[in-house]
Amino acid sequence: SSGINAEYGGGDGGDVVFRGASKWKDFSHVKGELCGQNGKPGMGSDLKGGKGGDLVVGVPVGSIIGCQVTQKPLVELASEGQEFRAVKGGKGGKGNSAIALSLPPGPERGKCKEREPGEEGEVRDIYLEMKIIADIGLVGLPNAGKSSILNAISYARPKVAAYPFTTMRPHVGVVHYPGHYQLTMADIPGLVEGSSLGRGLGHSFLKHIERCQSLLYVVDMACEDHPAIETISILHKELEAFNPDLVDRIVGIIANKIDLLPGPEAVIDLARAFPKLSIAPVSAMHSRNISAVRTLVEPYKTLNVPDDAASGNSFVS
Repeated sequence: SSGINAEYGGGDGGDVVFRGASKWKDFSHVKGELCGQNGKPGMGSDLKGGKGGDLVVGVPVGSIIGCQVTQKPLVELASEGQEFRAVKGGKGGKGNSAIALSLPPGPERGKCKEREPGEEGEVRDIYLEMKIIADIGLVGLPNAGKSSILNAISYARPKVAAYPFTTMRPHVGVVHYPGHYQLTMADIPGLVEGSSLGRGLGHSFLKHIERCQSLLYVVDMACEDHPAIETISILHKELEAFNPDLVDRIVGIIANKIDLLPGPEAVIDLARAFPKLSIAPVSAMHSRNISAVRTLVEPYKTLNVPDDAASGNSFVS
């Protein structure tokens, strides 16, 4: 044997790895196309090049990673630090010394300058889904002002307009507190009577609600078609019909649009009708008394330690 390493050549490409981390609350930092680093070129003395660094992408604990083609889940990252190797990098190409070994003994072997390009890495279309989309979900009828509340209390900027189903997909905002504490809040698309039976995209919207750890009712205090107490009864009925456990997640009521009321009587009546639920009377449009919502949900905040790697992506050799 010539003593030359038949594996001499370029290093293998890096993989793409997803890692569950509680510091992440959504996927806003994840780029559309992800790939590991290229393998390192081969070196002198017949040394093989080093492997390219794996791209490690941090995602929220509880993330579901699925195949875009089959629309079936592949894995759930249910715990801190759990990893899923989504795609493998390509195998490194052979260098001239390795290719020379395939030639007959003789002068041509020593003159060989050919190199073999490396293989392409795996390509895969995947989707990311959050099993838990938020700490707090805002539940209400269309036009109750959920998007305006999320807008006023967080950095989210959902579309706001005065017609039903402005929100077709949940928007998630982050509510910050001193000392690096925060919580996530989701604006769930509006429910209607019969949502539990599928009316008004109801099943789709209710499934979003299932993915929130706690819930707040949002009511339009100035709505003549559905008075506040009646609204709560409708929402309660729809949640219970779809999944009775959802009712136990209700932690309070946001009484919105109080600026359109002639006095406090309607809010007082609402408090008397639901004495076990805390009530935050607000005007989201005018950012009035939004601090009451912050106080209401503060017990559900969690510590979020800042990280210099704000992108959530890092290469690991």
